[in-house]
Amino acid sequence: MTKNTRDQFSGSSQLHQRTMCRPYCSLGAGNLTSFLWKSGDADSGWRYRFNLFRLAAQNGRVSQLFRPADLMDFVKFAQVMAAVIADDGCLSPVERGDLRRLATELDELLTRRTEPTNAHPASSNPEELH
Repeated sequence: MTKNTRDQFSGSSQLHQRTMCRPYCSLGAGNLTSFLWKSGDADSGWRYRFNLFRLAAQNGRVSQLFRPADLMDFVKFAQVMAAVIADDGCLSPVERGDLRRLATELDELLTRRTEPTNAHPASSNPEELH
């Protein structure tokens, strides 16, 4: 690593520490957990960053290795993250609208996914009950 590269890396690391030292919030879905950082200001614009890790319920260990079974949690995580950022109110109306739509569509997908496949709507017609 050259001195110039080291200085650039050091500078970006210091910027990260200065502007993103405390998470804005933590959130998760299933075994997935994340911290969300918000930096910037109203004049220069807001920036959001997040990490993602898997938390083992049995022993509290964390990992960034995921399993196929985590995929539904990824979808739920994306839905939650989109809703949280949209609700923060610091994005443009267009970006907030996009994130709200994404959150709604993912919620609908997850709702369909959890409904029993043999479920039938209840009928108020007595002839259909026999």
